[in-house]
Amino acid sequence: MQNDVKLVAAFLALNAGVISLVVAGYLKGSMNIGAVLQHLAQ
Repeated sequence: MQNDVKLVAAFLALNAGVISLVVAGYLKGSMNIGAVLQHLAQ
């Protein structure tokens, strides 16, 4: 059970890192994050 908690925590941390890198890339490229999120929500 303890290993499962560690695995889930590592997976969530990895996902958060990937998402933050994508957002940082969009911001560095001066893209409009709001427009991207609006497009994805359609």
